Amino acid sequence: MSTITWSLRTGREGSGSYNRFSCMGRTFLPAPDLRRKFRNAAKTPPLGMQAVTDLTPYVDEVYPLYLQVYERSKLRFEKLTKEYLRRIGAERPEKARFFIWRQEGRPVAFSVCALHDNALWDEYIGMDYGVALDLHLYFLTFRDLINWCCKQGLKRYYSTALGYDPKLHLKCRLAPIDLYVRHTSPLINQVFRRVLKFLEPTRGDPVLKKFPNASEL
Repeated sequence: MSTITWSLRTGREGSGSYNRFSCMGRTFLPAPDLRRKFRNAAKTPPLGMQAVTDLTPYVDEVYPLYLQVYERSKLRFEKLTKEYLRRIGAERPEKARFFIWRQEGRPVAFSVCALHDNALWDEYIGMDYGVALDLHLYFLTFRDLINWCCKQGLKRYYSTALGYDPKLHLKCRLAPIDLYVRHTSPLINQVFRRVLKFLEPTRGDPVLKKFPNASEL
């Protein structure tokens, strides 16, 4: 299974967040396409991003956004709980980073991330699908996270696994991750060892082969 990585080149910033992203990420998408998405979003009330280490005060607001993404996903792993999200920040404040995007005071997106080895790992997302497509939330949140990484001096950004098509257009690269599975029955677990490679969730994803470094994995 693969996650997505993008290497950051700090020190090449423009005068504003749009210019900075355009300068550093101009090869993500054809420039007109990316600019069009940002122009369309700029016609709506502005989005503000908030970065916090403790999600407890905001969890009731943003948890429904996570559930929207979870329910729409064709492939699901564990379902996070509010208590889990609270404990991440409480127990690992030096690692946990939560990002909340608001429009006119209302949360429309959020992301659960972790800091590790000079990189930001984007683990879970939540979005209000009532506005996500019109606002191009996927690309706006990606832009804001890249800008945040640059300001913090981070060297890499790792996105979540799955949903590879938009990441391909953003000129990201694949990075391998391990997926561990163990059955509670020792007997069935012996069978799992032989067939697990055929059950790997991205095995049949045709988009993966289009990434420039797919042959390296």
